[in-house]
Amino acid sequence: MTNFRLKQLHCTRTIMYAEPLEILRQFWGYPAFRPQQEDIVRSVLLHDDTLALMPTGGGKSLCFQVPALCMPGICIVVSPLVALMKDQVDRLRSLDIKAHLITSSLSYKEADHILDSCVHGPIKFLYVSPERLQNELFIERFKRMKVNLIAVDEAHCISQWGHDFRPAYRKISELRQWHPKVKMIAVTASATPQVAKDITEQLGMKDPSVFALPMVRSNLHYVVAEEPDPLARLVRICKKIQGSGIVYAGTRKGVRHTAEYLQSYGIHARYYHAGLSVADKESIQQQWTVGKIPIICATNAFGMGIDKSDVRFVVHTSPPDNLENYVQEAGRAGRDGNEAWAVLLWNKSQVEGYDQQIERRFPEKDQVRLTYLNLCNSYDIAFGSGQDVSFPFDLQSFSKTYNRKAHELFYDLEILELSGVIAFSEGAMLPSKVMFLMQSQVLYDFQVRNTKYDAFIRLLLRTYGGLFETYGRIDIYQLSKATGWSAAQVERTLQQLDEMEVLSYQPRSLHPTLTFLIARQDHKNLIIPSEAYSQRKERIKERWTGMQGYLDSECREQYIAQYFGDTEASTCGRCDKCMEGNKREKSLRTTLLNILAAGEHTVADIADNFSGEEKTKALDMLTEMIEEGQVSRNEDGMLLLIRES
Repeated sequence: MTNFRLKQLHCTRTIMYAEPLEILRQFWGYPAFRPQQEDIVRSVLLHDDTLALMPTGGGKSLCFQVPALCMPGICIVVSPLVALMKDQVDRLRSLDIKAHLITSSLSYKEADHILDSCVHGPIKFLYVSPERLQNELFIERFKRMKVNLIAVDEAHCISQWGHDFRPAYRKISELRQWHPKVKMIAVTASATPQVAKDITEQLGMKDPSVFALPMVRSNLHYVVAEEPDPLARLVRICKKIQGSGIVYAGTRKGVRHTAEYLQSYGIHARYYHAGLSVADKESIQQQWTVGKIPIICATNAFGMGIDKSDVRFVVHTSPPDNLENYVQEAGRAGRDGNEAWAVLLWNKSQVEGYDQQIERRFPEKDQVRLTYLNLCNSYDIAFGSGQDVSFPFDLQSFSKTYNRKAHELFYDLEILELSGVIAFSEGAMLPSKVMFLMQSQVLYDFQVRNTKYDAFIRLLLRTYGGLFETYGRIDIYQLSKATGWSAAQVERTLQQLDEMEVLSYQPRSLHPTLTFLIARQDHKNLIIPSEAYSQRKERIKERWTGMQGYLDSECREQYIAQYFGDTEASTCGRCDKCMEGNKREKSLRTTLLNILAAGEHTVADIADNFSGEEKTKALDMLTEMIEEGQVSRNEDGMLLLIRES
C-alpha cells in the first residue's frame, strides 16, 4: 500500500490529492494530530506563509512534512545542523519517503547527481544548510525544481536576536525570486516575541499565520537547586527517578567525568561527545534509544532530532548561557506526555566570572583575521579562489601548527563562521556511502565485460538496497568479512569503481570538514559584521541575564512563559518553588488553626506569633480564612474558629 501511495504522490497533478490526516495515519501511523498541528498543516495547504512556535517534542517536523506529501513537487528544508538533517532524512527514508540531504562534505559530482534527481526524479524532500543556498550549482537546479514548499527549521537562527544567529539564513528570502508563488513555513522551539517578529520580516513573509504554542508542558516539572556538589545531588536523582535520562555537562572532559562518577556509584551511564569514533557514537546512541543504556551524559547537541519520547529526566550540571537553549534541552524530557523532570543544578563558582568568559569569546578582530590568513595558507588557497572548496579539518593539529590554544582558536573560527566566511560540517558523523551511477542494464553489461568486479558488485546490490536511487550507508568491515578481503582491499575496489564512474563512493570522514564560503581575499580587508561581533556580544549578555533571572525566579514555568511572551501566565503549582511555597502555606495555615483552636484571640495576639515576611503572610491568610467563613468575629471583635458540626 505504501509503495502505491508513493506512486500516486509523484504522478498526480492535482493541487492537493490526499487529506493530511490520511497521510499522517498512513506513513507515521498516528491516529490524530497533536493540538494545533492540524491547524498549522491546514494553514500551509491554504498557501499561507506560516510561523509555528512549538515546544521541543511538539512535532514541528510533521507540520511541514505532512503538507509537502499532500502536494505534488519537492519540499526544500533549510536546517542548520548536519546531524539534525541526517536524522530527519533517515526517518523519512525508513517510511519509504524519498529524501536527500546535501552537505559540504559531498563532492561536486555527488551534489550534482542529487540535485539532478531532485529536478527529474520523484524526490519529496531535499535538506540543505543555509550556506548551500548561495551555491551556484544549487541555484541553477533550484530554478528548475517543482518546489511545493520551503521549510525553515530552527528558524530562530535567522534572527539577529536569536540565540544561534547564522548570517546565511538571511539569504533564504532570495529563493522566492525564482519561485515567487511558493509559500514558506518556519518552525522553532525557542523564540521570544522579538525573535518571532524578526523571523517573519527577514523571511519576507506576507501576512503570515502565526501559531504560538505554550513553551511549557503540564507533565514537566522544573527544578532548580543551588548545590556546592552537583554530582552528589545527581547521584540521588538518578537513583530516585526510574527510567531513561540525559545529563548535560558543558565540556567533553566534564561529560566523561560525570559518566565515570555515576558509574562509580553503580549507575549504568555512558558518555557521548563529538570526539568519539563514528562506531562508538552510533552504538551508544542506539543502545540509549532502545533503553539498554538508561543514562547518557553528553554535551548539549545530543538529543536534537532523536525520536525518543520516554525520557524521564533531563539534568544540567551547570547553567546553559541562555534560557532558549535550556528550554529546548529540558524539553527533551517527557515527550510521551507522562510525568518527567527538568533539573538544573548550579553553584556560585559556575556563575561568578561569566562576564569574563563572554569577553574571551570575542577576541580582537585582527586576531580573527590572522586566523583566517593561517587557514588560507594551510590549504594553499590562492587569492580569488577557494570558494565552496572543502577540506578535512583537525582543530588540535591546527592549533599546534600555529602555537595557539585550541579554545582560543575555536572562538576565532566561530566568528568567521558567523561572518559567512567558512562553514563546518560534522564529518565524523558521516559513515562510508555508495550510490550506483550506471543504470541496471548498463551495469550488467559492465559486469559481463569486467568479471573481476562482478562478485563484488553483486554483493553490494544483495547487501544494500536502493543504491540506484540514493546514497546508502555501507560497512567496510562487513564487506571485508563477506569477501575475505582486507578493509584496504575493499576501499581500493570502491575507489576503482568510483574512478570508472560505475558508482560514487564517499569514504567515511574521520575529521570535521571545513568549507571556504567565499573566494580568498586579503585578510586585512576581511569584513567582520557587527551581527557576528559587537551586536552578538550584547545579545549574549542579555540572554545570560535572562538565564540568571530563571535561577532566582519565584515560579519556573511562569518565568519561562513570560520570557517567551505569555505575559498573562500564572504560577504553575508544579515547579520546585511552587511546591516549596505550597508546603510553607500549608504549614502556616496549620499554625493559625492551632492558635485559633486554643481559644479566642485578637488580630494583634495572633500577629505576635509571627515576625517579618511571615507575619504579613499570616495576616493575609487570616483575612482569607475570615472571607472563606472558617473564622468569625464575636461582638467583642475577638476571632474564633468556626468548628464544623
